[in-house]
Amino acid sequence: MNFVKKHPLLVAFLLPLFICIIICIGNGIYPFGENCLLHMDLYHQYLPFFTELHEKLRSGSSLMYTWNLGLGSDFVALFAYYLASPLNWLVVLFPKDHIIEFIEILILLKIAASGSTFFYFLKEHFGLIGKDGKYHEKTFIPAFCFSTAYALSGFVAAYSWDVMWMDVVALAPIVIIGLEKLVRDGKPFVYYVSLSIAILSNYYLSIMLCIFLVFYFGWLFFTQKGGKIAAILRFAVYSILAGGTAAVLIIPELIILSYSGSSGIEFPKIVEWYFNILSEFGRMSTAASVYEGAENWPNLYAGVFSVLLVFLYAMNKRISWKKKIAPLAFVAFFMISFSNKQLDFIWHGLHFPDSLPGRQSYLFAFLVLTLGYAAIRKWRGIRIWHVGVALVFTAALLASSTMFTSEEITDYYAIIIGMLFVIAYAILIVLIKLVGKKNRQFLMCFVCGLAIVELAVNMAVTGLGCTSRVSYNANVDDMEQALSLAKEDAKENGESFYRVEDTGRLTKNDSTRYGYASGTQFSSLMNINVSHFYQALYMEGGKNFYCYNGATPIPSAMLSVRYQVAQTEKEDNPLTTLVGKCGSHYLYKNNYTLPLGYMVDENVVDNWNPQSSSKLYSINSLGRLLGADSDTLSAVECIQKVQAGQTTITFENDGYFYAAYEACGADSLTFTHGQTKTTYSKTTHRYMFDLGYFKAGETLTVTNSSAEPVRFNVYGLDMSAVQSAYDTLSEQTLDVDEFSDTYIKGHINVNDAGRLVLSIPSESGWTMKVDGKAVDYKDFCDTFISIDLDSGEHEIELSYETPGLKAGALISGGCVGIFIILMLIRRYRGKHQTIR
Repeated sequence: MNFVKKHPLLVAFLLPLFICIIICIGNGIYPFGENCLLHMDLYHQYLPFFTELHEKLRSGSSLMYTWNLGLGSDFVALFAYYLASPLNWLVVLFPKDHIIEFIEILILLKIAASGSTFFYFLKEHFGLIGKDGKYHEKTFIPAFCFSTAYALSGFVAAYSWDVMWMDVVALAPIVIIGLEKLVRDGKPFVYYVSLSIAILSNYYLSIMLCIFLVFYFGWLFFTQKGGKIAAILRFAVYSILAGGTAAVLIIPELIILSYSGSSGIEFPKIVEWYFNILSEFGRMSTAASVYEGAENWPNLYAGVFSVLLVFLYAMNKRISWKKKIAPLAFVAFFMISFSNKQLDFIWHGLHFPDSLPGRQSYLFAFLVLTLGYAAIRKWRGIRIWHVGVALVFTAALLASSTMFTSEEITDYYAIIIGMLFVIAYAILIVLIKLVGKKNRQFLMCFVCGLAIVELAVNMAVTGLGCTSRVSYNANVDDMEQALSLAKEDAKENGESFYRVEDTGRLTKNDSTRYGYASGTQFSSLMNINVSHFYQALYMEGGKNFYCYNGATPIPSAMLSVRYQVAQTEKEDNPLTTLVGKCGSHYLYKNNYTLPLGYMVDENVVDNWNPQSSSKLYSINSLGRLLGADSDTLSAVECIQKVQAGQTTITFENDGYFYAAYEACGADSLTFTHGQTKTTYSKTTHRYMFDLGYFKAGETLTVTNSSAEPVRFNVYGLDMSAVQSAYDTLSEQTLDVDEFSDTYIKGHINVNDAGRLVLSIPSESGWTMKVDGKAVDYKDFCDTFISIDLDSGEHEIELSYETPGLKAGALISGGCVGIFIILMLIRRYRGKHQTIR
């Protein structure tokens, strides 16, 4: 007990850490097994992005731009959105093959830090240290339950894998206590520094924190006895300074976001409700499954004891109603916000999340735990009949929640478990009220121990989900071997820039993970115009992703995709040539590929009008404008035998074929031809399928696990059309002389005046020079950088600088400078008043 009293913050740190380590051991997380904590976006995005940061830091390459994410992406904005936590720089100390473990350590440390910071909040807010300079056990020991509850809340159980959010969760209690010091004591240091770090670490979750701070300041303001005008000024000034300090990352990020599918704000005009507010109480129960889907169910668990204690807080005789009204109203406002579409839109930064709903729920947990602890602090204000009333209301609300939600959202067994815990807590609270002083301390420790067990059980059942580390790393050696072979082959052919596509990619960011340029990415910062271009050509695209899937030869050539890595050997065909086998993988060279830049006729820009209603027309019309002597794809007749879950296609002629389904709800299709089997995922994204080369009479079998009957439109590829377009485009191409992350230099001999197109997304960070003179480039198809060139020899230079970075750095530096000046003034005035 002496150690606990001497090092309470350390104990508050170690409690959730110990629980999480035990859970990880039980789940077989490496090195205790073959699993890892990669889940959802951590699996698909964050691990690849951490790998890119690791490689940039170790190689010393530019942090402004990367070619290893899609067709090219601003890295400062990517860093600001996904990687800005100061702790992430430590990744450079870990070997590349253990970046997974580095992220897992970060997750556990941030969970543990959340417990420590919440304990710090309780200590400062409630004054846990008495006049004798010591902690009092009757409120000191329960504080560890509440700090652990915050660290293992439903938000953390659901989203701890979202490592970029956890900094804000850990910092929020410090920011809030900093706000109290700012308002009540006029001390800005803790508030400014902690809020600045929070916004820099993750501006998105900090939006919700800032909204919460406005409400919290309102409560502090109305309970403040004097100095209200000064409090308003301090709050405004230091909040603005904290936000301005993060401008070095926020401004570039907002500029790049303006090119993404998340740009634009459209406030919902009609008042809508997602669900009955009573159904939310089930989300507070022990072992309620975490929700990460698109139906907006929040993860509200903060220990089921917190629900009971909020009712005891409301009835507590030693807390005046003047102090209780605002906090209880805030709890009600939160409950309404989770259900109301307009309020949900505001909380999420004037956007609707595609999934992972209720992202402000970590602040709800903070609030109810604070009120619950306030009830414990005023222990004598709790009457035995209060406990009975609180038990009835809590049990009734938990039970009634099942009437408005399905078992798929909140398991009924979770409601039962939650009720059992609530009953146990109520009985123990009554016993503590009834027994003598000698037994009271034992019962208090027992109920605290029960609360810790409840929190641990809930985290073990609902949090720290895992996946196979072995499966995730299964292709690493083969991919690295294939990429090495591609590099050697490109060097032999004098190619300084090329792109690679992995047809069996594990994620849409495999290029970032393995370090190669590609035409695929999944990121919230993705350039939406590229996605639109892809979709117009029957390729895979969406709001936050675009993918090489569906590429036909001419679009593939335009994207400079030189190599493909496949996990199965392809039949001999006119489109690809085998370079070599790499373990269980095969490296193929695309026979039709263009360099980074190529000339097109000006009429392409004026006359190509892609039609979403006829993507086949878009492909063929673009091909003809680029020099094809006929349509590149034409519908062909095939014999199709369509059954539930299986379609057999028999080809009547020799040729290379593509296909698109007429209707299909299955998200995965497997194509089998002889010994060759290819599985396409995310097929509901509706893109073209590359079937390959077939001879007359050969069959292809397509299966789906949804037992759906699927009919296909099959298209034959006209190789002469492809060849004529390729011959036209390859006549005038850019020779790249110098290439780096942020600089390209090349030369081109133009025979016929026209438009030079570069397969680089058009964004404002690029500047161009032609023959040494700065020029304003144009957009090709609203997507790519291009410039009109006259006939003759031309030197082309492109340089990249993250847009808004200098302006943001200037604002950030100014805000830091102003803060330092204000602190020096405060220090001078303090000394002057002391002398007087």
